[in-house]
Amino acid sequence: MEGLTSPILTVEQAVERSSFFEIPSFINPQPAGDILKGMDEADQKIMSAEIRLGSQYHFCLETQTAMAVPEEDNCMVVYSSTQCPETAHQNLAKCLGLPEHNIRVITRRVGGGFGGKALKAMTVATACALAAYKLRRPVRIYNNRKTDMLTAGGRHPMKITYSVGFKNDGKVTALHLDILINGGMDADVSPMIPNDLVGALKKYDWGALSFDVKVCKTNQSSRTAMSPPGEVQGTYIAEAVIENVASHLKMDVDSVRSRNLHSFESLCCFYKGCAGEPEELTLPSLWDKVAQSSGYYRRTETIKEFNQVNKWHKRGISRIPLVHKVSVRATPGKVSILSDGSVSVEVGGIELGQGLWTKAKRMAAFGLSSIRCEGSSDLLRKVRVVQTDSLSLTQGGWTAGSTTSESSCAAVKLCCDVLVERLIPLKERLEQQMGPAGMHSVNLSASCYFVPDFDAMNYLIYGAAVSEYR
Repeated sequence: MEGLTSPILTVEQAVERSSFFEIPSFINPQPAGDILKGMDEADQKIMSAEIRLGSQYHFCLETQTAMAVPEEDNCMVVYSSTQCPETAHQNLAKCLGLPEHNIRVITRRVGGGFGGKALKAMTVATACALAAYKLRRPVRIYNNRKTDMLTAGGRHPMKITYSVGFKNDGKVTALHLDILINGGMDADVSPMIPNDLVGALKKYDWGALSFDVKVCKTNQSSRTAMSPPGEVQGTYIAEAVIENVASHLKMDVDSVRSRNLHSFESLCCFYKGCAGEPEELTLPSLWDKVAQSSGYYRRTETIKEFNQVNKWHKRGISRIPLVHKVSVRATPGKVSILSDGSVSVEVGGIELGQGLWTKAKRMAAFGLSSIRCEGSSDLLRKVRVVQTDSLSLTQGGWTAGSTTSESSCAAVKLCCDVLVERLIPLKERLEQQMGPAGMHSVNLSASCYFVPDFDAMNYLIYGAAVSEYR
């Protein structure tokens, strides 16, 4: 047909036609160090090496699903398997043309999410709600496995071209990368991927780091978050560079990794504003500890001996470091004490199988322990975390980034502190009179909104692991 252009199917075609998604300035990753100086200091260089990374499918235990039930006064209740009921709530109101107080999104739990049940859950939820709104009867939709995998989007494919300079002892002095990310036809969460990718890539001290990242808009299905979004690719790229340097120098790759671990000074350069204090840099001690606990050096020698007597190298071992930037966000919570002494807890976070509810339940039992009556049974057994309800508990946000448990527990603790403050003055009198607190006009429900301190909302955590294949 006239006027139609050919589809953009590759990142190279997207570059030729300048088809990109904009990366917001506040999440645009920042370089570190002087790249020209670092390249000048290098004894050797590897120029324009290429890495290509494919996509991966989500394979959640539960496919995308939702059920919508019309209610009186032109209201709609939607049960959605989603990581972000608040966003679903807003989108449903816009789709149906209703005020947000006419919409309620309820999520009991999600059978596997980790990115796949974030924005991709909206399509099924809105389609279900629209059908229920038009037909005025309950509607349930769930994807079969094939449809779910076709529409899920998956992890972002990438093309990376890099140049690296390094000393003869394996110390990297400069790394520059040109990164093309295939975002598909819709932005989804693609603009945030560069920040996460570069954050994981910075786990080594590259001396100087620069990059040119483009999120390409193509005519393929849109990609979405897949845990950990961007960090899998960033870690892979970092390890590929280290292994290429080690191979070029004919050095043991573990010694090159060790040579490029961060000092506190380099950490402050690469992770500005969240490096913490010098004593918080535990990666060097973890690095040594995991080698000792795993018998790394002994196993390395055993593997070398094994491979020497075989035609093919069949066994290998790796020790890998990790630096992860944690970003804590504001989160709501609600704790209510019922007339029989049992406790209900509501949090904005969704249980995805990561133990969020178990942690919130234990926090409630801990927070209320000071007002537990003598002789009462185990308080933990009296606590129940109830389903997430977007109308009952607003501003729930997203369950993502591995910090929602931390924020939710902080919100629960704030609620418990309020209740304890209300009830402690009455505790002695109530025990003597055997009267319920409700009869003394004490509010036995508390809602709080945890807002992290600006200086403490971003911090680094470290890890190291040894893996062996044979």
